[in-house]
Amino acid sequence: GLPDFRTPGTGLYSNLERFGLERPEDIFDLGFFRRNPWPFYELCRQLWPGQHEPTLAHRFLAALHRRGVLRRCFTQNIDSLEVCAGLPADKVVAAHGNFDGATCLATGATVPVDEVRRAVMAGRAACEALNEKYGGLVKPDIVFFGESLP
Repeated sequence: GLPDFRTPGTGLYSNLERFGLERPEDIFDLGFFRRNPWPFYELCRQLWPGQHEPTLAHRFLAALHRRGVLRRCFTQNIDSLEVCAGLPADKVVAAHGNFDGATCLATGATVPVDEVRRAVMAGRAACEALNEKYGGLVKPDIVFFGESLP
């Protein structure tokens, strides 16, 4: 799985020095993203689902579902590893969103998530082209500070 966000020394926020942020939380701040999306896009390359394996805890949730004892899984995780472990997507409530969809902030248009993934993985020029194509900044449907929870 992915590292948690706040554990000193090992959490995601402890490892963002290379971006020169005033606060680590800025990487997920909507106002900051609108001014400077590049740190987030770069971080997305590391976080994008498909590069990390579900943990035993994710597999346990899927096993509970298969046994018929799990009604719903509420998670703050943005990595969709519960689904990768075999839990049906309709059983997961992703409180902080995830990478399963993407939206243009300026127009509200849904953007094909595979197109966003390809742009993020290809780098800055591809992200700039994607944003131009859709008429504004595009981001995965992860809930940022400054956005409402689903």
